[in-house]
Amino acid sequence: MDFNKFTEKSREALQSAQALMTEHGNPMLETWHVLAALLAQEGGIVPALLAKMKIDATGFRENVEREIDRLPRVSGGGNVQEGAA
Repeated sequence: MDFNKFTEKSREALQSAQALMTEHGNPMLETWHVLAALLAQEGGIVPALLAKMKIDATGFRENVEREIDRLPRVSGGGNVQEGAA
């Protein structure tokens, strides 16, 4: 995967997703991390789409956060891997 071919917004979202993964102590980058990053992105397409579909973005974000909280965690010096995201 050539990271340089991604749009700037996509690269920002993936970097934010990796930061979320680390912050939550998750061993793998998961789809939930990417979705949470996309939801938090100012000027991003995901918040705009949710608004257009009349979906409560706050409630949706809370559900995504709950799913992240359910993911496996590592402590100490565990290796961090990229998952199926």
